[in-house]
Amino acid sequence: MSETAEKLTRIRTYLAAKKLDGIVLTSRANFAWLSGGGDNHVVAQSEKGVGALVVTAKQALVVANRIEIERLAHEEPLSGFTAKSFPWIEPLSAALAKLLTGKKFAADDAAAAGYPELPGDFVTRVRASLTEHEIRRYKALGRDCAVALETVAKHLQKGDSEHQVEADIARHLLARGIQPYVVLVAFDQRVEKYRHPVPTANHLRTHALLVVCGQRGGLIANLTRCVHFGPIAPALLAKHEASCKVEAALWDATVPGATWGDALQAGIAMYKTVGHPKEWELHHQGGPTGYAGRDLIVTPDATEKIQDKQAVAWNPSITGTKSEDTFITDGDKKVVITAGAPEWPTVTIKLPKGGTYVRPGILVR
Repeated sequence: MSETAEKLTRIRTYLAAKKLDGIVLTSRANFAWLSGGGDNHVVAQSEKGVGALVVTAKQALVVANRIEIERLAHEEPLSGFTAKSFPWIEPLSAALAKLLTGKKFAADDAAAAGYPELPGDFVTRVRASLTEHEIRRYKALGRDCAVALETVAKHLQKGDSEHQVEADIARHLLARGIQPYVVLVAFDQRVEKYRHPVPTANHLRTHALLVVCGQRGGLIANLTRCVHFGPIAPALLAKHEASCKVEAALWDATVPGATWGDALQAGIAMYKTVGHPKEWELHHQGGPTGYAGRDLIVTPDATEKIQDKQAVAWNPSITGTKSEDTFITDGDKKVVITAGAPEWPTVTIKLPKGGTYVRPGILVR
């Protein structure tokens, strides 16, 4: 079965369960997901796409105005979708109303489509579990993101500005067909002060934290690396190892069938064990990823279930350091897709009642 055929089957099962006649998907994330890596964007900084995928029990349509329909139909992986166009002077909602009169539909963008909002469990029940086709693409994306970020990290120079490094990271990503979905760069005191350090003109003296969320074919891979010039203070090393221990606890608890809240509670408990009980309150800890930076910002009371073949990126941080990679659940295993190069330093964490996890250390330059 093709990737899109498998996803259409999932959607139609969902439609039957929700007693819907069909759904309208216009977001870039959902368009990429259903089409198997297609792209319906024009405005790079918008999550909204320029064409819609419409699925009913018997039909699969791509609907767009006359400006966009030719490119979408001929350049995107939409085999099996019937193309429908409308005048560019009409809004999408008007075109859909004519095309789908009298049907009970839901949409991921209610305002644009003119239908009620898609139920909130769509991602968990339909999109979260990756197909084998997606996993192959995701592994390639993860490798390329890791190579891009670590290449820049290995060539950092004292005096570099955060903007310069941001540009270098973006260049290496774009050269591999990857969109810089998020690029965060912090040097020295900004690493200590900010959890989401948007790059500035600040110049590197000693310590750097680099974060990438790279997007290709809709999928997003997330990772963080730390670099230090000169000997690392024991306190910083201890904090980095503590972050890795929290991440290991989160990974260990990320088991299909468990809740996301349960997994986070394991991480919170480890924050206490390593002597930093309040640090988790200073930043979200990450969670499920895939076609969004995070499909869900996990809270301690989250009841959503972890799926098999689901992409995950936890990002625990203790002031001055952070640990993050993307993995895919595979039964009781974790398949890391953003693993560092063999020469990157590592920290090995053996949990007292769990597994052993090898996490990226701080690169000393």
